Amino acid sequence: MSVVSIRPNVARALHGAARWWILLSLAAFMLLAWDVGLPAKTEGDALGPRGERTLQLCLLGVVLLAWLISRRWRGAAAVLLALAASGLTGAAALSYRPAVVLTVAVAFLAPAVALWLVWQRERPAVTVAALAAVTAVLLATAWTVAAGVYDHYFGPAHPSSSTPDVPVDQVEWIWSGGVTSESASVVARLEDHAEDAAHAELDVRPRADGTPLLVRGIPDADRVVRWELEDLEPGTEYTYAVVVDDHRDGGRGVGRFRTPPAGPASITVAFGSCARTGSNGAVFDAIRAVGADLYVAEGDLHYGNVTDDDPDRFLGLYDRVLTAPAQAALYRSLPVAYMWDDHDYGPNNADAGSPSRDAARSVYRQAVPHHPLPAGADLGAIYQGFTMGRVRFLLTDTRSERTDASMLGAQQLAWLLDELRTASRSHALVVWVNPDPWIAPADPGDDDWGGYPDERRRIADAIAEAGTHNLVMLSGDAHMVALDDGTNSDYSTAGGAGIPVLHAAALDRPGRVKGGPYSHGTFPGAGQFGVLTLHDAGGDRITVDLAGRDWTGRTLVEHTLQVRVPTPAR
Repeated sequence: MSVVSIRPNVARALHGAARWWILLSLAAFMLLAWDVGLPAKTEGDALGPRGERTLQLCLLGVVLLAWLISRRWRGAAAVLLALAASGLTGAAALSYRPAVVLTVAVAFLAPAVALWLVWQRERPAVTVAALAAVTAVLLATAWTVAAGVYDHYFGPAHPSSSTPDVPVDQVEWIWSGGVTSESASVVARLEDHAEDAAHAELDVRPRADGTPLLVRGIPDADRVVRWELEDLEPGTEYTYAVVVDDHRDGGRGVGRFRTPPAGPASITVAFGSCARTGSNGAVFDAIRAVGADLYVAEGDLHYGNVTDDDPDRFLGLYDRVLTAPAQAALYRSLPVAYMWDDHDYGPNNADAGSPSRDAARSVYRQAVPHHPLPAGADLGAIYQGFTMGRVRFLLTDTRSERTDASMLGAQQLAWLLDELRTASRSHALVVWVNPDPWIAPADPGDDDWGGYPDERRRIADAIAEAGTHNLVMLSGDAHMVALDDGTNSDYSTAGGAGIPVLHAAALDRPGRVKGGPYSHGTFPGAGQFGVLTLHDAGGDRITVDLAGRDWTGRTLVEHTLQVRVPTPAR
């Protein structure tokens, strides 16, 4: 006796309709794939684009097999369709809106239900129940495995923040950067209803006396406004607020930053890399609690893995990062210096050949507050240098100029070598923000400095020849905190170029070790960041504390350097 009673003519109609429905769904899905592309996850690198396409094509093959056997083995066909529908719906959920995902689910589950109804009318209830149980177990297993894989690769890797979301008034997001003792840059994106605003002012005030400085900015076609602030006072904390058409923003359009002193000063810098797209992890609260003067984002600000020349994709990814409550609160509270790595520049292991190169460079210039970039190239690399107190920071772009022959490209390499020679003599400390692992075995083709041993040796020789002893390297990319005191970082020909190196990651990604060895060990994990604290009283010696911490405030590793200040810098 069947579970659901169906007349023979209705069963024949359902059977025929289900078979046609399968063919039409297959055709529609393949046309969509031809025109738009198969669904692809927006972040992560678990399978890679080729693996995702292969998996989905295999699932479509299962659908085709279900159609082929549905004439005789309707129950088996229904099970195969249910499994394929589960996988294809999951893939669609990575790229499309819920309405589209629901359509994909219906497209492949509806014929499965129809075939089951036809099949069960000729079977006893026990058999129907057995098939239903097997199907349920298979679907539950597939769902559990898929959810586990998704959570591991794309879900939060440590606890989320409880920072409340600030409501939108006239500004969607805002952050500051490019800060020197006399200047700063602030960038904001206005909300949709402010698209007709002819201008937007930034009301900037030092906290001491509150005297306002009004700077006018013009929103671009994407409602992004940039304000370049000049003639600021050194060593001064400023607050700012966006004013659109005489209305002072009361939501996200307010923030603060501090200009560094013009001379010797003790400063604290927090830094980290590798966060899920739009992460709202508690690690950002821990970074904000440090009370740093600057936050350095060392790459993989998001895992967008953009594979085409699409500025809108990049701007949308900045939207997701800068509106996550914990990140937004951090970026409104202190200035940022940001240097990308592969996943926020292009696909995994991206280089100068990435089709996303021009879009990444243009949107960085549009949306990111930064220091002056190399002259002579509107869409050139984004390497930059700046000074805070007696510290010189060098940020190198290790992606958009990278080729098989060079990590940095000729122009950037020449700039770096010159900066390393001169800055180490004119400043008390030089901090090289180098996103990719420096310490790694020589192996051409690897996605670290081990893949470029000749260029690494050339840089190390320049450091050794200059007698540099006041250089520190901050790195990311690898999902770990790791520290080397210079024991393993000397790749010069004659020796003498050991550099203290501190890796700080992952902000919100699963842990992983890369490169090494490191004198103070490795600590793979999530919710981790680094802190550099400089104690500079203006004398001939400074103290530098390097520390790797996690989201609870626990110190994972630390190291203190006593650095003699070069004579010209005193």
